[in-house]
Amino acid sequence: MGRSIEKMLEIRRSLETDLKKLLKIQKEAFAKDLLTYQDYQTSPVNEPLERLLAKINQFLHYTILLEQEIIGGIDIRNLGDGRYRLNRIFLAGAHQNKGFGTHIMQLIENEFPNAKTWNLDTPHLNIRNQHFYEKLGYKKVGEHHVSDKLTLFDYIKEIEK
Repeated sequence: MGRSIEKMLEIRRSLETDLKKLLKIQKEAFAKDLLTYQDYQTSPVNEPLERLLAKINQFLHYTILLEQEIIGGIDIRNLGDGRYRLNRIFLAGAHQNKGFGTHIMQLIENEFPNAKTWNLDTPHLNIRNQHFYEKLGYKKVGEHHVSDKLTLFDYIKEIEK
């Protein structure tokens, strides 16, 4: 019989051995955004292997697994005083739009029980992401201009204790 998403999905701290698979998935996941926004300087598509390795070693980088298969990654920053930033989250295309997002976000929040606030940003044209984050309790608090074609909407979520 089928197993629930909760039993199939997990997150764990990323390992150096995850690096090549994570970078391949990251490039695939953000390829459409690169075409849309033409943001060649900061696009995750153009991130070199060495930079991703540095993130794994310096920050809170997690690998998303589905039945032990790597399907995505999460880059989190501890801003101090119970404040965290979801810097990046990505899933392989074959695993997008299957209802995994909400459970992955719950796994992230459960990993940081001391969190008071979470913040993130998402592209202004990505209505789907905006709706998803708002459904999870994030509130739009501003925006910042990256280039002529890209503005990012800033979101924050206050965690009730």
